[in-house]
Amino acid sequence: MKLNYESCVLGSKVVLVPYRPEHVDTYHGWMQDQEILDQTGSEPLSLQQEIDMQLEWYNDEMKCTFIVLSRDLCNFGDNCDDALVDRTPTNENPLFVERNLDAMIGDINLFLSTWDKDENEDDTAANNPKNKDIDQISKNVNHEIMQAEIDIMIAEHSNRRCGMGLQACRMMIAYGHDHLGVQRFFARINEDNTASISMFRNKLGFSQCGYAECFKQVELELLCTSDTLDRIRGQILPLLDTNQLQIFESKMP
Repeated sequence: MKLNYESCVLGSKVVLVPYRPEHVDTYHGWMQDQEILDQTGSEPLSLQQEIDMQLEWYNDEMKCTFIVLSRDLCNFGDNCDDALVDRTPTNENPLFVERNLDAMIGDINLFLSTWDKDENEDDTAANNPKNKDIDQISKNVNHEIMQAEIDIMIAEHSNRRCGMGLQACRMMIAYGHDHLGVQRFFARINEDNTASISMFRNKLGFSQCGYAECFKQVELELLCTSDTLDRIRGQILPLLDTNQLQIFESKMP
């Protein structure tokens, strides 16, 4: 989407940058890995198809994609000191993406759609806590309620199981809610991908809401109540260098 095309999200372990043409070569290389294809349910594409897909996603306001960078590998410029603001890409430092292609470790996506909350309510349990959460969200939103499927891929094996995917997800949830108005997040994960299921359940607080027998996939969801958002932000803030989730405009060409 165009909305996030000049925005980056800065965390202590990862930096999220918009998916740009400069990233396509590396992304295409990742998608030749059969394990990644299997876990993401993807088909291999030619390089030209990946180039076309990047442009298509840029023009699609219902798809929000960030490339995940390892912060430790990022080059923030020659005038970097201990102040976070001096390490933030600015209009005077427009080549952040080009300088940090070697810092790419994966991607994270939101696929937006309108949420029909009536389909999610459990008519058999009047006191079901989920119904109360849906009611709270409905009172806080006076327009169409947005939901988003979230998926995360850490393609570089050396960067897996060290909290980078987890932090990227927490940052993306906060970004999706605050900047895109997402009120419900859900993930569809292959049942044999136990590490991802455990992360979404035990670390992010998602709960199971469905199972697709034909695809052997578990569906998990997170409803954006005030308590949930406070918890997610509380998990993010201690990891950052400042007192808030930092969103900055990079104005990259």
